[in-house]
Amino acid sequence: MLDPDRAKQIVLEHIAPKPPQQVGLEESLGLVLQEDIRATCSVPAFDNSAMDGYAVLASDLAQASPQSPVVLEKVDYIPAGNREEREIQSGQCYQIATGAELPPGADAVVMKERVEVEGNQIRFMHSPQVKEHLRFKGEDIEEHQTVVRRGELIGPAQIALFAAFGHARVLVQKPLEVVIITTGSELVDVNSPLEPGKIHDSNSYMFAALFREERCLCHRVGIVQDDPELLYEVLKSHINADMVLISGGVSVGDRDFVKDVLRKVGVEEIFWKVRVKPGKPFFFGKKEDSLIFGMPGNPASGYVIFEEFVRPAIRKAMGYATLEKSLVTATLEKRITERTERRQYLRAQLRKDGDHFRVKPLPVQGSHSLSSLAWSNSLIIVPENSEELPEGSQVTVRPLIDTLGMQS
Repeated sequence: MLDPDRAKQIVLEHIAPKPPQQVGLEESLGLVLQEDIRATCSVPAFDNSAMDGYAVLASDLAQASPQSPVVLEKVDYIPAGNREEREIQSGQCYQIATGAELPPGADAVVMKERVEVEGNQIRFMHSPQVKEHLRFKGEDIEEHQTVVRRGELIGPAQIALFAAFGHARVLVQKPLEVVIITTGSELVDVNSPLEPGKIHDSNSYMFAALFREERCLCHRVGIVQDDPELLYEVLKSHINADMVLISGGVSVGDRDFVKDVLRKVGVEEIFWKVRVKPGKPFFFGKKEDSLIFGMPGNPASGYVIFEEFVRPAIRKAMGYATLEKSLVTATLEKRITERTERRQYLRAQLRKDGDHFRVKPLPVQGSHSLSSLAWSNSLIIVPENSEELPEGSQVTVRPLIDTLGMQS
């Protein structure tokens, strides 16, 4: 059996991202940027008003108060998009819209709610501070600053930045095309009634959802019975996708035909079996540019293997700067008694407790367990040949979700 760290290293060594492509902004959502984007101008591009109000010289209103208002003459109105060339003089003010460029010399804005208007005579009852309600050139983003870095996932905010700086097209990594095949004569589709001895295929839906989390384009082939000839025909037709994931049939049972059939269709076996629990009979192979993942048929095993080995591979192929969710250290709330020579990944509930994390393994840890997947938000990573871990031990945990603050 292969050491899990070495297995992950081998998988990643076989990832060769495809050349990136230019796409329009509307096509870029959910893809990974493959270039640094820099600001072509400062943001704001000029000093402007943060409020609808009146641009003034703060010194003119140093003594203004409700008991002793100061009256200034309104020279003009400056709407957003217009520019005033005349410098403001003592005793003057300009009505100004939010986002409009300040007139030369003005150093504060008073909100319109804090004045009284009588024609062009504006009565001020508030003494503003210098720079009050102003936004200054470059205070958000400076010209030439890198605003989105290569390897970042493109979301709506990133697209807004691209547009703000005149980038109509950006360089991205295109989504991977993935084929998912589930094997097993005991399986029936979710729409079919259950007969004695049969179970619904849940793995293909689980894996498709996991791939779609990474914005992959998924094709679920469906269920293939435990028949090597049928499996051969299916694999021959789909083996050239970017990634092929086969669920089930990779262990040592009499009807586990996947490895033999993969060899028959020309797949090179890179490794088989990893020193992990659950998920030991994990297969990784390659045919030309296609990566082949043979996953254990038990759902918890497949889920763990996906998180530890397949998701990082997807992210490298997609050009992400970060391949894995960060590990955290947490205090164990329930002892772990099982000892094994393999590295364990225990489904668990992770919660934030002040500035620290606390974690509790779920009671059902069987590789068949769907409940432990649905009710977990993390994996406790127990090292190989570990002794019993008592309550209060510090353990390493991989979060399975991005937000951990939902529980307290």
